[in-house]
Amino acid sequence: MTDKGIPLLEDVDLIETLNNAKESSEEAKTAAETLKIAMKKIMENRENYRPIGRQASTLYFVLFDLPIVDPMYQFSLDWYKALFENSIAESREGVQPDRFKAITKTHTLAVYRQTCKTLFERHKLLLSMQMCVKLMMSDGLIDPDEY
Repeated sequence: MTDKGIPLLEDVDLIETLNNAKESSEEAKTAAETLKIAMKKIMENRENYRPIGRQASTLYFVLFDLPIVDPMYQFSLDWYKALFENSIAESREGVQPDRFKAITKTHTLAVYRQTCKTLFERHKLLLSMQMCVKLMMSDGLIDPDEY
């Protein structure tokens, strides 16, 4: 018996409330499963972009070290971010697996070309060597202790 004096099995309001709660629970479960699948896809995509981020940061720190060679060589983070965004925009044509390689290749070439425009001729070879060595170090191909 309920507070209203109606048997539980005959209380229409109670039955409707329980049915609504059941439907809401099922909707919540479905939403949770959808969210889980979406989060898995996001994590997979994030992991695909991680090597691009590692390479971009490596190249930035190559540029960051250039004032050691000549104090005139100063590059801002805003300039580098704009260059990186342009590299992504230029590499949009490729399909997904090749897109990651295209971004990497486009950005490396853009960093080299744009930086060479500001360097003295005698420092261009040093830049290319530093880029190669630092990228190989970040890929684990060169031991930093041996360099």
